[in-house]
Amino acid sequence: MNYLAIDYWTRKIWIAINVENIAVPVCILTNKKWILAELAKIITERKIDKIVIWIANHTDGTESLHTKKIKSFTWVLRKEFWLEVIFHDERFTSFEAKTSMSETWEKDFDSTKLDDIAACIILQSFLDKK
Repeated sequence: MNYLAIDYWTRKIWIAINVENIAVPVCILTNKKWILAELAKIITERKIDKIVIWIANHTDGTESLHTKKIKSFTWVLRKEFWLEVIFHDERFTSFEAKTSMSETWEKDFDSTKLDDIAACIILQSFLDKK
């Protein structure tokens, strides 16, 4: 099963996929009107079966404003690609990513990589649970 993981934000979208049972970052897309064409290319090239998208709920489990935007985007994805979209909770993954990076690399790391690591942690968490 090939999964495409999406970390959706207003300006950018981080993409990760699985290679076997390992999550790997693919790219960062600018969230513009042609985003669906870019996603279609990745979905076709990678033979994606399902999409995993991260939900950023509050710590008490209630929906955030960002979660509502994600759900709106998800509706468009389902309509456009006819693929199953699975929601996966992303609370605390940025913290895990920062911890992972600080343990592995020098303190002078590139903070733009944080979301790549967070995206992989989320997808890996999903893969480990299935």
